[in-house]
Amino acid sequence: MIDSVIWKEKLEQDARTLKNRLIQRRWTERSVVLFERELMLTFFSIRALIEAGKLTDRTSHKEYRFITYPNKGKVVDDNTKYDIDEMFDLDSGIEKKLSLKLLTHQFIHAYVIFTEFSDEGKAVGVLLCSDWEKKNVLIQLPISLAIKVIEDVIADEIRGILRNRNKKTGELRNVKIF
Repeated sequence: MIDSVIWKEKLEQDARTLKNRLIQRRWTERSVVLFERELMLTFFSIRALIEAGKLTDRTSHKEYRFITYPNKGKVVDDNTKYDIDEMFDLDSGIEKKLSLKLLTHQFIHAYVIFTEFSDEGKAVGVLLCSDWEKKNVLIQLPISLAIKVIEDVIADEIRGILRNRNKKTGELRNVKIF
């Protein structure tokens, strides 16, 4: 059972952890892997809230702006997926909007997730794409935007649900969550 209050309390912890990652200076291979894992689990939790009908349509479908980098027309596979600059055109960033639901999908089906660092050695975000998006673009998700997304989810409050019964199956479905 997904109790949104309890899940959102955990998301508050996740947001605090990410804020601490913004100031972290020493990164080992282990801390990078744990950071990527934290993001994946956080966005999986958000997707679970969406699928359970615990977020409003306004939040689930909210669009965020990202920089995306086009695939150079190369095959991204297990041998090449971390040759980011060879596979994707990092000089041709294009702004694109993605809904929260589509962003969570990128994490759930992540094929590439790569931590991005500043010149000072601080993690600034991740580059990622799903197994189905790898042919098209690589998405840049700054940590600050990930925190904003999490805070939006935490602040979301359901005021009502419109339900409809499917005439063929008899199944009761949420049509609109507001």
